[in-house]
Amino acid sequence: MPSLSHSEILHTLVALAIVCAASLAGSATFALGKRLNAALPYLVSAATGALLATAVTHLLPEAIQRLGYGSQFCILLLIGFLVSFLLERLVWLLFQKTRNGVAGNAPEVINIIHHGHHHSRHGGIPLSTNILLSGAIHSLVDGMAIAAAFRVGHNTGVATTIAVLLHEVPHHIADVGVLIYTGLTKTRAILLNLLATTGCALGGIVVLAFGAGRVSEGLLPVTAANFLYVAIGILMPELQREQNGRRSIWQVVCLLVTIVFIFELGRFAHE
Repeated sequence: MPSLSHSEILHTLVALAIVCAASLAGSATFALGKRLNAALPYLVSAATGALLATAVTHLLPEAIQRLGYGSQFCILLLIGFLVSFLLERLVWLLFQKTRNGVAGNAPEVINIIHHGHHHSRHGGIPLSTNILLSGAIHSLVDGMAIAAAFRVGHNTGVATTIAVLLHEVPHHIADVGVLIYTGLTKTRAILLNLLATTGCALGGIVVLAFGAGRVSEGLLPVTAANFLYVAIGILMPELQREQNGRRSIWQVVCLLVTIVFIFELGRFAHE
């Protein structure tokens, strides 16, 4: 694979900056009192559709085209699923160690994005540290995904950025909600969450600097597996638990519209 041009590097850095800025803006808006609970269920639905469509219509076809449909592709896809599962279990275990009871009054948005886990205020510093660590790791992986996607094509990069953007924003909003719930001031929660969000930029820069050639190609099936795991294993079960019929219908609409949008983006790019 040839080296990235100056324009491709610029597009990657702009994409990383947009994701970081949007995550910060969403977190600050939530923390400063303009609650996003009403919109977040639909944003989660859009994130689910974007992750599914990007993995299936962009990342997997691109990975097969570059790596071939052989043992290498299958092993990397399997690694992607296993790493996603192990990271999610690791975060869960860390939360379990700091949980001292059930807090029934946690905001709904926190429970949605963090998969129904209720966290006690008594978790304090350990819980805050785990939230920040898991958020930083998650952002790092997403940043690497964006940079790897732009290395193989502009349109693949754009689709991946959209998918990451729709997933990262609600995730970091939930993170800052948990940080405030554990007792941190709003300003401190926003600043610490911003620090965790910079993991996205770091992951992207690492891939830009060292992820040339086969390394970036190898990240495609790994990223696709991660997107599918998050969408199917984490977000869709949460959407299925929705009890309000009208809201559930609109969630399905948001999911389908986002899938069509990402699909049309790919089809337009190949015409």
